[in-house]
Amino acid sequence: ERLGKSTVSIVGIGGVGSWAAEAICRSGVGNIILVDLDDICTSNINRQLHAMSSTVGKMKIDVMKERLLDINPTCNVTVIHDFISVDNAKDLVEALSSDVDVMLDCIDGHFEKTALIAAACLNNLPIVTCGGAAGRVDPTKIVCGDLSKASQCRLLFWCKKRLRDQYKLFPKGPSDPKLLKKHRVRKWKIWAVYSEEVQKTVDQSKDHSKTSSLRRCDGALGTACFVTGTYGFVAASKVISMIANQELIEPKILNSGRKIAEAKQDDHILNES
Repeated sequence: ERLGKSTVSIVGIGGVGSWAAEAICRSGVGNIILVDLDDICTSNINRQLHAMSSTVGKMKIDVMKERLLDINPTCNVTVIHDFISVDNAKDLVEALSSDVDVMLDCIDGHFEKTALIAAACLNNLPIVTCGGAAGRVDPTKIVCGDLSKASQCRLLFWCKKRLRDQYKLFPKGPSDPKLLKKHRVRKWKIWAVYSEEVQKTVDQSKDHSKTSSLRRCDGALGTACFVTGTYGFVAASKVISMIANQELIEPKILNSGRKIAEAKQDDHILNES
């Protein structure tokens, strides 16, 4: 009953988000909001659930909505044709926060991901975020834990750094290496799905364009469906357990950082390197 009455917003319906969306639908969530503005290209076929030869060129969330309604015709599926950016993350989350129980972040740009997480924090919205799947081959290394403890993920590393250093939402650790060893990191109350597998590196001297689409949307590292699918299923599992067990925990941010983060989001200056 709780699942049927709940609302989950899934941002980014690609290699991770597509698998998560279907799992969440099949688990009985009654209201699903899909956010994305990308269309399906041929290089998505290796890892994205909705990508088939018959769907190339179609909008991802439109294909996903049709699929979810075919699974559960009573599910209320809403689509928002938009990309998350530093400029619109605040407004989009504010518009959704009163209706959404949990937000699932499946986007892969660290500027945009950080802005989305920060907006969820400022709106006291429970959020599950997913790390990078590229360059990984072992799905058994994928775990779910507090974002503050996430390791071996460059995407989440940069998100954590920006949330601490620029958004000022979470405390920094001590700069003294001796104190750092004894320092206990406070949990941020944000669930993160990430892999503990050491990520492969790319030889920047080589031209990878021949192995990618013209839009290079598959990236140089490459990804596999058994990895992205596992990310999606682990994320969906956490979302479902949060709702079913009434564990909709809000992010725990610094009170002193709230005004700073809100001001920075209003000024749209956080996309600077």
